Amino acid sequence: MKTSYKYGFGALVAFMGTTFTSCGDFEPTGYEPVPELPTVTNLKADILRHDINLNWQLPTAEDITDVQLTLNGNVNNPISLGATATSYTVVGQPMGEECYYTVKVCYGDKYVSEGVTTTATLPVETLAGVSNPTASVDGRTVTLSWTLPSAEGITNVRVYRDGDVASAVSLPAGTTTYSYKSQPMDKELIYTIEVMYDTYYPSVAQDVKATVPYIAPKMAYLLTVEDWRDLADDDERAAARWFSQQENAEFVHVSQLTELDADIYPVLWVEIDRVGLPMGWENLPAEFSSEESIAALKSYSANGGNLFLANMATQLTVPLGFVPADMAPTVYGNGEGGSGDDVWVINPHLGVDFMNGGDQGYYDRAEHAIFEGLTLEDPNGYGYSTLPLIGPGQREDHNCLWDCNLYGKGQYADVIANFETTTGSIVLATWGHVRDHCVAGLVDFYANANHGRCVAMGLAAYEWNQNSGMNPYQGNIEKLTDNILNYLK
Repeated sequence: MKTSYKYGFGALVAFMGTTFTSCGDFEPTGYEPVPELPTVTNLKADILRHDINLNWQLPTAEDITDVQLTLNGNVNNPISLGATATSYTVVGQPMGEECYYTVKVCYGDKYVSEGVTTTATLPVETLAGVSNPTASVDGRTVTLSWTLPSAEGITNVRVYRDGDVASAVSLPAGTTTYSYKSQPMDKELIYTIEVMYDTYYPSVAQDVKATVPYIAPKMAYLLTVEDWRDLADDDERAAARWFSQQENAEFVHVSQLTELDADIYPVLWVEIDRVGLPMGWENLPAEFSSEESIAALKSYSANGGNLFLANMATQLTVPLGFVPADMAPTVYGNGEGGSGDDVWVINPHLGVDFMNGGDQGYYDRAEHAIFEGLTLEDPNGYGYSTLPLIGPGQREDHNCLWDCNLYGKGQYADVIANFETTTGSIVLATWGHVRDHCVAGLVDFYANANHGRCVAMGLAAYEWNQNSGMNPYQGNIEKLTDNILNYLK
């Protein structure tokens, strides 16, 4: 019976500094060591390219219930191979380092023999890399090309930028070209190409440099009418009016989405804020929710475009793939609103009650780029700083955000940490009065292989036109919006 084990580089240091006279120093949980029990014999380690093939003979006994393998003295994680195992293949071992392999025999689900140990050292090799690497620039897209070596054992190719191996892209073995979209402008970029052998072993690295010329990025605002003045809601009109006055700002219509170049328009603002609109992304106006519009938005995002989804538009995070269907925003309001004497604020200090310790986390997001240049205050006397967005008077209570308690905390400290890990995001603000982690109202979703970045603002305090008169905090709404759009460029 032959099995194999993938043993990566990062986990092999447990054996360093340990003396191995035998492997009787570890007894599997639930087993009692009995030294005179028969052990395996003829344990050998043979190297085949980058694999360590272990083979042994089992003793003649009727009550063998398991064979256990310990790698490199990692006594906390023995590997159960089954009662009849006589071989094992270990992959991913480092080159040039002696590694230790210990086999024990378990009897009657109770007793374990002494261990038998062998060692092996993979020889150090210089593995052939790509040749003729080139980089071509088209707009803000950098396309890499290369020639693969004629060699056995190539399992994939990896590429990364500016030495960031942690964010390397893994490509199929035969790949000879790859395009990076929406690359930083006006600076020299270094792209590294490596051939990976037997999954774990990188070739000699080949670097190629490229510089993307500066292109003044434009901001786009998605319109569903011919002219922004014809928008259905006063808040949407106020937002569009402000946008029309910004530099390098252009309105685009739904019919233009398929042609929207993310290199030229790296950020697209989708603003939906309407009284009486039912909850659910399927209930959004057809110009936003149609199959064609969703497909066009997904294509734009997949090509490196970034989205600012505001108010009721946060629901588009579901069909666009930023959150799973069972994590759609559920805290929702669409009424006429009412009057109040307090100031509606948003809170970038998540988990204030745990600031000085506790079983949950405290997350200070006030230093995030979207809050730059904004003054945090405490107009309501909460005891911590917040960002005021709309003052006393008539306000529409149009929340469209996430109740994180619905999803639980999983294996994490609290529900915010679970939400962020599950969705690949960072929560930037909650309701102003919230001292725990109950809701996520302003969220920055990270880019991945399937979509660009997205900032979703679902807090009701983000209202562009206060119906009862001038909003004393209108400047904060405008500055916050300007920061978000520039952050997403």
